[in-house]
Amino acid sequence: MYTKIDLHIHTPISSCYMDHVVPEANLKTSSQDILTAALDAGLAAIAITDHNSAEGIDGLTQAARESGLCILPGLELSARGGHVLALFEEGTPVSRLRHLLGALGFTEEEWGWGYCETEHRIDYIFQKIEEHGGLAIAAHVDRKPKGFLASEELATRDKREILASQHLAAIEITVQRDRALWNRGSVTGYPRKIACIQGSDAHAPSEVGRRPIYVQIPSLTLEGLRLALAEPESRIAFPGEGMVEDGPQGVASKISPPQSPSLP
Repeated sequence: MYTKIDLHIHTPISSCYMDHVVPEANLKTSSQDILTAALDAGLAAIAITDHNSAEGIDGLTQAARESGLCILPGLELSARGGHVLALFEEGTPVSRLRHLLGALGFTEEEWGWGYCETEHRIDYIFQKIEEHGGLAIAAHVDRKPKGFLASEELATRDKREILASQHLAAIEITVQRDRALWNRGSVTGYPRKIACIQGSDAHAPSEVGRRPIYVQIPSLTLEGLRLALAEPESRIAFPGEGMVEDGPQGVASKISPPQSPSLP
């Protein structure tokens, strides 16, 4: 069985959330609104990844307490070269994420602002995330302007070096058809075999769950996610790959395509 998750969710703590982009709409999105959207989308887990801020996590955690939805604390960090998702185990205190922000030079005045950027290159951020007990995933790598593989400020040799970092667990892609190439290390110029995810990058409740993934793991934990990323071809599936949501909240199974009859 597979579990349906979305690892890239923002809250109004992010300055680019729809509440702030369209103030005349008077949206006033609450933690309960985001929780309801996640449950309606059939998700079993979401990661809260506001821009350079952990301040939206506790509200979602409280709202989800009786719902059964797993809330993974996280951040979307702005670094030199691109954005990075930092994911932590459920129940990780927000203070640890604040400590990471401080270690990277972010001040409280910069919390929530995606354009505020640490002076460090993106692969240094991978290392610091791991040192704080988190999992580093390069965000929307194939999308300008803040995906590092699409970045115009990095040379190709720098991109290869960043992708090769032992502290990088996976990449988030927006072009689904490239997933198998990345998994096999067959992308021209980038020989590393690496796991891929996709995420909604939701900036409004209506966007929650729009780009989920399905993972086959023994437990809905950060270690379970590490296992899926270590074995992506057998443990990670994208929508449209024979997935059928046929169980309780967030549970799905994969239907194998029919086999062609063997020739005599």
